[in-house]
Amino acid sequence: MNNDPIQATIYDGIKRSIELCLEHDCFGAAVTLIYSGIDTMAFLGMPESQDDVTKGDFVAWCDRYLKMPGKVPVAGIEWYAARCAVLHTHGVRSKLSREGKARMIGYCDRSVPEVVCNPAIDPTLVMVSIEAMAKAFFDGINRFLIDQFTDAKRREVAEKRLPWLLCALPFKSTDQQVAN
Repeated sequence: MNNDPIQATIYDGIKRSIELCLEHDCFGAAVTLIYSGIDTMAFLGMPESQDDVTKGDFVAWCDRYLKMPGKVPVAGIEWYAARCAVLHTHGVRSKLSREGKARMIGYCDRSVPEVVCNPAIDPTLVMVSIEAMAKAFFDGINRFLIDQFTDAKRREVAEKRLPWLLCALPFKSTDQQVAN
């Protein structure tokens, strides 16, 4: 078992789970875990006085850290709208996209370019490569952790929150425990 909470929860937990989904072509699950992971990073980075992650925290984290390659930008609010669609309906339409406040994000396993938008076909849709999205998220995690842990105050806040993150602990049975 790794006693480093960052390694155990973020790299062995969040990142490895996404990698496993991608390795086994479980792309929908990978997208879901990426959005959940962004929520987790926003939780670690939110102000000390705050207990719950807000839409603003998620959007700000994406705008700062989730940088897709290529020429088509994806705004933090679009990532948030996509997160809501995926987590609440396992789809691409969210309240924000229906209201015209964000483009829908559709997904493909991999593509070059990694982000595609053709307003002549559908100005309300942008397609992203899930593999590129995962890479952008992993790169964002690395930049975020450097920012978070090189600032003493932000580090203190994150260290207080790390124990609250999901971490699987190994179960070691003994013959006595099994016999009872």
